[in-house]
Amino acid sequence: MSLLHGWRRGVVLLSAGVVVAWLAVAWGSGMSLSGSDAWAVAPGAFTQDGFSGAKKIVELPDYTVAVYEAGSGPPLLLLHGCPFSAVEWRAVIPELARHHRVIAPDLLGLGDTPVRLDQDYRLPHDVAMVRQLLDHYEIERAPFVGHDHGGATVLLLMKEDPDRIAGAILSNIEAYDLWPSLPEIPYLKAIVHPLTSPLVYYLMKYGVLNDDAFSLAFHDAEATLDEAMLASFTAPHVADAARWQRLRRFFRWQLDEEHNRITMDAVPAMREFQRPVKLLWGRQDENFGPAIAERLIGDLPGAVGVEWFEHSGHMPMLEEPDKYATEVLAFVAGLEGSASSD
Repeated sequence: MSLLHGWRRGVVLLSAGVVVAWLAVAWGSGMSLSGSDAWAVAPGAFTQDGFSGAKKIVELPDYTVAVYEAGSGPPLLLLHGCPFSAVEWRAVIPELARHHRVIAPDLLGLGDTPVRLDQDYRLPHDVAMVRQLLDHYEIERAPFVGHDHGGATVLLLMKEDPDRIAGAILSNIEAYDLWPSLPEIPYLKAIVHPLTSPLVYYLMKYGVLNDDAFSLAFHDAEATLDEAMLASFTAPHVADAARWQRLRRFFRWQLDEEHNRITMDAVPAMREFQRPVKLLWGRQDENFGPAIAERLIGDLPGAVGVEWFEHSGHMPMLEEPDKYATEVLAFVAGLEGSASSD
């Protein structure tokens, strides 16, 4: 009996130790912060990645936004994807900025844009933020480049305020009811679930899962996704526990089927949008593949075609940046030529 009693006591102590350890990990990952009105990202708290420090804070009537600006000339808006930030444009901005005033905000709930933990930063707020950003810069209408979540923002802008769009480039975007993509759902669920989220936080904070998670976005991750780029993708989410809780909240909305139907609601407006739209699409994308691009072409009357990036997955602006910048500049030059001839 004494042996059995000792065994039971050992199991109880071990179980208690596991619970205490999990509570410590959960506390460290910010689970106690969830739902509070504390800053998830405070104004001016920029990621140290050799790029984001050049962002500036723009105060809008309803939002505070981190924006990367470069160049001068006609404006060009770049809207990044999820779970990325304006840093995804870093390889193409230098060439684009030789011809345009590039304006690349961090969308709400991503990058370094300030938000509170109880703030609503779903897609309709991104659309409202972009409209206010255009007003701030006194831009009546501009060309947009939208990728992934930023592309979904452009689709909703076609519904809410289409006259602000001079023309659009869409790259591997969230559209219809086809997001989030199947390959990313296990990661999203692990980040959101209260039992697994603390563990994933520490695994990503210390670089254990990062390569596996972000390599999904690339056709040839070994050639493109170096340590510096990987850190620039990961740091905005794991720099501290509050940022991690922001990501959990963001991904809860990503997994909400009712919220995601909002892009289906934009389809009638897409079918009425007459201005030019071109698709620059990574053909090897396992998240949002060629079938989505072909469907979009059929639903956008102003579509001028698809340029396939044969050696790219979800991130053609990073896997084939020279070609990407060339295509963007050619498309926008065509818009400007058409406007001057009208």
